[in-house]
Parts: sequence; C-alpha cells; structure tokens
Amino acid sequence: MQALTLMVVYVIMTALVQVAGFFVSRVVDYEWPTLGLMTFLILFIGAFGIAWPIAVRVAEFLIRRSGREVETMQSGGYVVEERKASAKA
Repeated sequence: MQALTLMVVYVIMTALVQVAGFFVSRVVDYEWPTLGLMTFLILFIGAFGIAWPIAVRVAEFLIRRSGREVETMQSGGYVVEERKASAKA
C-alpha cells in the first residue's frame, strides 16, 4: 500500500512541477524568445528528478498521518536480516 501511495504522489508531484515549469518557460519565452523552448525542455526533463524527493517527503507524511509506520527496507530485506542473524550464530 505504501508503494502505491508513493507512486500516486509521484505522478501528481511530477504533473505539478511540469505545470510550474511550463509557466516559467512561458515567462522566459516572453522575455527571451530564443531561450523559451530550451527552458521548457530542461524543466520538463528535470521535473522527473525534482519531483521524486518531494514525493517521498509527501508520501511519508501521508503514511505517518494515517497512523502507519513508514517501511524503509526494500522488499526482500528480511532475507538479508535473516542471513546476518544466522551468520552471527
């Protein structure tokens, strides 16, 4: 469920950052017409990377607010812990 929450929040954050990038590129296009397209392309591609840390923070907040504990291990992480425990014994 937490992965689904993170994916949905990421899609929404990506869309919001891309809309903001569109408006920034429109302002740049108004002032400097030759830089408008390049600005849009850089902000469009950059939105995918910029939205990820924002989405992680928002998803963690939503998960904690719902009363659940945030899972930090990747799936299959318990296998690593079992191997560490058996290696100590």
